[in-house]
Amino acid sequence: MKKLSYLLGLLVVAGLILSSCSKDDEAEILPPTIAFLGGIYQPLNLERVDGDVTVSVGEQFVFGISASKGDKDLRRVYIERVYENVATVIVLDSTFSGATFQLDIITFAYPTPGTEDFTCTVWDKNDKSATIGFTVTSEVADPEMSTYTNIELGSYDPSAPNSSFASVTGETFSIVDAAANSEKIDWIYFDGDTYGHTVMAPNDDVVLDVFASIANWTTRNATKFVRTNITASVFDGITDKNTLIAGISPFLTTLNKTFISELMPAPGEGFAVGDVYAFKTGGAELLGLIKITEVNQGGTNGLSTIKYDVKIQE
Repeated sequence: MKKLSYLLGLLVVAGLILSSCSKDDEAEILPPTIAFLGGIYQPLNLERVDGDVTVSVGEQFVFGISASKGDKDLRRVYIERVYENVATVIVLDSTFSGATFQLDIITFAYPTPGTEDFTCTVWDKNDKSATIGFTVTSEVADPEMSTYTNIELGSYDPSAPNSSFASVTGETFSIVDAAANSEKIDWIYFDGDTYGHTVMAPNDDVVLDVFASIANWTTRNATKFVRTNITASVFDGITDKNTLIAGISPFLTTLNKTFISELMPAPGEGFAVGDVYAFKTGGAELLGLIKITEVNQGGTNGLSTIKYDVKIQE
């Protein structure tokens, strides 16, 4: 229970705002009242939760309550949260004496997906009570990033795997089929004597020496590349757009090459398993990373292949 409370670390702020006791009204027994505070919690500029809500796992949020006496002064406030009807955490259990109180709670959504019920109860000195509550549904945040794994491209031999790639959809196309989908194509792979294993933007005219038909494409995207020092393990650990962009940001000023190559520019940057390259697509200028996972030299250059994984912002 201590471990769970630590994960859900919360803070009660604004304290209890107490007022003096008032004269008893013996003619009628009125219960206390309790309500959620609305509006913005200014210290964090967060809108208070005042009803059922859906948030990302672990997301910070604020809720506030206010209560007033009925016939008798208030004596106790109790707030609990119950995750999936299994794990219960007591947020606040406090006794006091006063006619009113108001407080804000800063806390965090449960760290795994699910539903959590929050219940807030006040009692007065007549042992009358009032209760309100809300449900928090925690969901895994949209990573705003697409991941494609084990993508294989082949060099220029027609019997090899497809040679072109659409990074936004993760599709591969033969050069013949790519002509009708040219607006999607972000790079082409080939293996040549001068460049070696190479991934090249469609707008680089060098690619016409290998695939002359690209000159007739309706769109020749101007993808840009740069070699990074990002390790394969760091690449694997990127799970959302924010960490993806943060990893690429140190390389933005040098993200200007039209290709990545084994041999060019001389003496060559290599094209080894584990190499990670950043890229920026033409048009939408989406940022992403390529991790080389296989480099296979074919019996001829035209039969060579590579495999890689891609992570790209959506």
